[in-house]
Amino acid sequence: MTMFPINIPPMPPEMIEAIQANPEGFGDAMGAGMEAFAAAMEGGGDMGAAFESFGDIAGPMMADLGVPQEMFDAVGDMVGAAVGPAMMMGPADAGGPEIGAMMHDAVDMMLPEGMDMPGPVADAMMDMGQGMADAGVMPHDVAGEMMTLPGDPGYPLPVDGAGDPVVVPGDPASCPADACQPPPMDGAMADMPNVMPPEGGYDHAPMGPEMVMPEPMTMDVAMDAGALQPGTDGMAPPDPTGELSGAENIAPAPVDDVAPPADMAALGDALGGNPADEPAPAEPADVADAAIGAAMDAATDQGGAPGADAGANADAGHDDHDGHEPEEDTDSVDPSAGIG
Repeated sequence: MTMFPINIPPMPPEMIEAIQANPEGFGDAMGAGMEAFAAAMEGGGDMGAAFESFGDIAGPMMADLGVPQEMFDAVGDMVGAAVGPAMMMGPADAGGPEIGAMMHDAVDMMLPEGMDMPGPVADAMMDMGQGMADAGVMPHDVAGEMMTLPGDPGYPLPVDGAGDPVVVPGDPASCPADACQPPPMDGAMADMPNVMPPEGGYDHAPMGPEMVMPEPMTMDVAMDAGALQPGTDGMAPPDPTGELSGAENIAPAPVDDVAPPADMAALGDALGGNPADEPAPAEPADVADAAIGAAMDAATDQGGAPGADAGANADAGHDDHDGHEPEEDTDSVDPSAGIG
């Protein structure tokens, strides 16, 4: 049993156009990304390393479909704002089909009214949920990584006067009625009693006088929340004229021997996850590299490679388809630095 946030972010038209033009390529990108995610988790990495592995594979494949890296990361934040609350309010032991159904319905609710989700996209969402379950990650933990921090722009649920979340993990009734909405009655979750609200709904907690809703997640908010937006965090501004070269386009040197963040293609970015604010430990980085290599090898075995025409491998098969952490996830890294 769970609920979705009332302010579901709309899917950007540019992403919709890219998906409609090549839904099979989108599914391939998500499938390859999830293979890297799973490999990183199986190799002993943490979720941050798995997120990075996903993005390092899926991001370039989406770029080949016409989705720039910045947009891919921003849309991931938006998807996280849509599905993160459902995962967080849902059962802590939700299985793969339930996680996938939540992802399916969240993305479906982001699409324009009357638009049917392409089959490969629907399959990709369901398979991503199963892939997460197979990798051993729990929905509440994923939710904490997919959403921005409580009180930050784009956080999809209300906070109290101190800026703390008011929604209790695993308890949809703790979400005030004005802040939440039920899953679609005809969605993928409809046949799953464990995640659908009971008949008659919940006895929702009231919206207290000091409760506030942070700024909704929009494309502008998501772009501002990116880890490596142009001109910030050590990244040099882009050169739209193409006239600059050399030092003008090189990021500033590391400060205090700490290098700037290396990659904003993390699944944390791609699925609204949290980018690392500090240099990643050596072990997760090694795991991420190994996972990326394994996923690239797998893509090559299928007759293509990450970065090649994703649609060319559609017939080869693909994995179907990226609140505050339920236990007050204070260790969660701020994703404001960036479908799964």
